[in-house]
Amino acid sequence: MNWTVQPIQNAIALCRGDRGLLADWIDAARKGSIRCCLLLITLGCAAYGFTVGLRNGWEMGAYVAIKLPLILLITLLLNGLLNGLLGLVLGSGIGVQKSLQFLLVGVAIMAVILGALSPISFFATLNTPSSGDGSGRYAWHGASLLMHTLLIAFAGIVAHARLLQYIRDFADSSRAGTFAFFAWLAGNLFVGAQVSWNLRPFFVSPGLKVEFLRPDPFNGNFYEAVWVAIKNIT
Repeated sequence: MNWTVQPIQNAIALCRGDRGLLADWIDAARKGSIRCCLLLITLGCAAYGFTVGLRNGWEMGAYVAIKLPLILLITLLLNGLLNGLLGLVLGSGIGVQKSLQFLLVGVAIMAVILGALSPISFFATLNTPSSGDGSGRYAWHGASLLMHTLLIAFAGIVAHARLLQYIRDFADSSRAGTFAFFAWLAGNLFVGAQVSWNLRPFFVSPGLKVEFLRPDPFNGNFYEAVWVAIKNIT
């Protein structure tokens, strides 16, 4: 089949929740399915990332289109060994290789969801004021941060939830599979959030300039930034 058609059909099948496709990808882990997952992650996250950065111009949009797929792939690599160990410790019988297969498919589903949400993000960006007085600028910046945090978290949770039944079926017991699933979900959300902080900015804070990475990537943390954003809104 033509390589340009296959990913489109797979994306449609993922949106429909095609159980056969998910089971085939997870069980077989063929090179073709891995390439398709990576392509969907790149395209879906790049589309959404571009709409996030567009608020600060085309240059920032291009930067975020590059960085958002990187966040998910780095998170997957960092958590790969940990998730496999957690799966074994919790009695699921799912080791490192199989946990990576599960999570790669989950991230691909997440990317498809983010790609579908990119029009919402785009029009929200167009209607977000980019200037104003000091307090107003910080309030809108905080609102944008919280909106995108919630949308990305929503996509991640829904994507992982699609895998829950497969994890239960593959694990040594349904109970152990459920524990492993929630341990993976918590770990991915925690690590992904902090990686996103280290790779900031995604939209520029008032008074700062557009750049690919901040000179102090390890200064502070994501959760502190969310708390500040909530205070700026309220």
